[in-house]
Amino acid sequence: MSIVRFGSVVGLGLAAALAGCGSYPEQPHGELQTRKQNPIPVCTTQLPPAKRGAGGKAAVRTLDPDQWLSVVIPGYSEERGIGPTDVDCTGHYVFANETLRGGISKSGWPRKIDPDEVEIRSGPEGLRAVWVRVLKFENGDEGGLVALVRAAGDRADVYGVGSFRAPAKGTKLSPVRLGNDNLVVAETKSCPDPDDCRQRAHFYLARRGRLIEAASVDLERTAVVPSVTERGLYARYVLRTDVSYKPNGIQLLEQVRVKIVKHDDGNRDSDRELRRVEFQRFLRVERDTLFSSNDPLWERVVGQD
Repeated sequence: MSIVRFGSVVGLGLAAALAGCGSYPEQPHGELQTRKQNPIPVCTTQLPPAKRGAGGKAAVRTLDPDQWLSVVIPGYSEERGIGPTDVDCTGHYVFANETLRGGISKSGWPRKIDPDEVEIRSGPEGLRAVWVRVLKFENGDEGGLVALVRAAGDRADVYGVGSFRAPAKGTKLSPVRLGNDNLVVAETKSCPDPDDCRQRAHFYLARRGRLIEAASVDLERTAVVPSVTERGLYARYVLRTDVSYKPNGIQLLEQVRVKIVKHDDGNRDSDRELRRVEFQRFLRVERDTLFSSNDPLWERVVGQD
């Protein structure tokens, strides 16, 4: 087995296979020593007074699903529920998004919200990601409003609102601070077959009151394709990505393992690992997007054994 680390040393056995891709030097991405600023909310709702924390600092508060809904959707009430033409606190229609096209409310409209349909995830400094799954799709996905929020002291703040659709099972949303930027990270998983699995991370930046998908990356991925070096055999490619959040972006360490799949013919040299390829790239914040320093490793390795 050979090991390749792009941007450092090219291991034996893969240099020729990737000659068409050229050399990819490691990208500089030193952490910026910038002063962290408090995020600016686009909507604010006054809350009943609460006790202050140590030193008079506003204590982070925990709100229940109905409270968060009334903060993000001013026209929401527990008795009425939510309607198809409701608007969020930024003035946008809650369900007027291409992402949610084809979704239906099985309870009709207006409809009350079951607390189990609202997912609330905690993050740093009291940030919360709220996902309201009120629409169902033919392929089994669930979708609806997603918001990045925070409640502390006597106020509840909203930093961004958007739409999100994904399989309810295996999906996780997390709020993250990226220097002075706020974002929601949505992890989804699709595995129709053990040899065709894919786990992805979608990064949503808060911009002008909206949550905008700025980039997406594969966290885990598996594929089995015909081998190009061993005729009649198949190669399994398995990707793993480590994610680290830095003040000025997101560092990705990608690793792909390549293995020849076991063959029934015992005379064939199968069921063996060929090589492991590693590469580091960086997603840098540029206005409304996360710009990658290089192409994904998966696209440059799969199909080359």
